[in-house]
Amino acid sequence: MVTTYIPKTSLLSPTRIQKMTKKLIDECNDDRARALETHRFFRQLVDENPQDGSAKALMVECLKVAQTSKNHVAKLLNLAIKLEEIGSVTDDHTKASGKKVDSVFSELDNLLNE
Repeated sequence: MVTTYIPKTSLLSPTRIQKMTKKLIDECNDDRARALETHRFFRQLVDENPQDGSAKALMVECLKVAQTSKNHVAKLLNLAIKLEEIGSVTDDHTKASGKKVDSVFSELDNLLNE
């Protein structure tokens, strides 16, 4: 009989989100490094043969990939900062009102478990 896996901790705990964010940023940095390395390769081909249109097009595509990966890192950091701000606002609201307010993480966890 197959049993359903029930994790012992929240899938959206702050620690797990931080680990996932770090992993995604590392992968984006790797993608960027590979794209720039490939760009240098195609740049060398264009230097050897300036008439090679496909190498020029691929060189531009590599730059697009490098820039996109950098933009993704910026978006991830922006989201992480927003989550921290939401958490600190929620903590301030809890202290001021004396009521327990669910954090964004617990609200998302509740939605997942419904």
